[in-house]
Amino acid sequence: MKKVTLLSLIAVMLFTSCASIFTGSKRKVLFESNPNGAKVYVNGFEKGITPVQIKVEADDRVDFRLENYKERVVVMDSNFNLVSILNGLSIIGWGVDALTGSLKRVDTKYVKVDLESAATAANFLEKGKIQSVNINTDEQIVETIIVLD
Repeated sequence: MKKVTLLSLIAVMLFTSCASIFTGSKRKVLFESNPNGAKVYVNGFEKGITPVQIKVEADDRVDFRLENYKERVVVMDSNFNLVSILNGLSIIGWGVDALTGSLKRVDTKYVKVDLESAATAANFLEKGKIQSVNINTDEQIVETIIVLD
């Protein structure tokens, strides 16, 4: 009887916090952008330039920033981590997995965002041609007409 109790205790200790031990709370995800070269920020901290692989957790905020493009934001999705079922009736195991964030796991392995060009005056000037410039010295007004291609 003592051997059975001892073996049961050892088994419970071995399988305590299964999700934390086997999968953890982070997952490596490949981030890409179109065009490439966007800076990737995870929860406000710069982590790399696309394309890049970064370990992220469930509900992390990932920002993509590139000059002359609008910023894109992605929030990492998650699902219940099925490995945590191995905790069985171990309250300690469920508690450890909950505290370490291992009860949820990022689903996505790949994220690609299309960055939209930002409408700036510099972009329009590069693409357009100046058709006319009118200078009114009396009212101190300069009027410029730019035709976009």
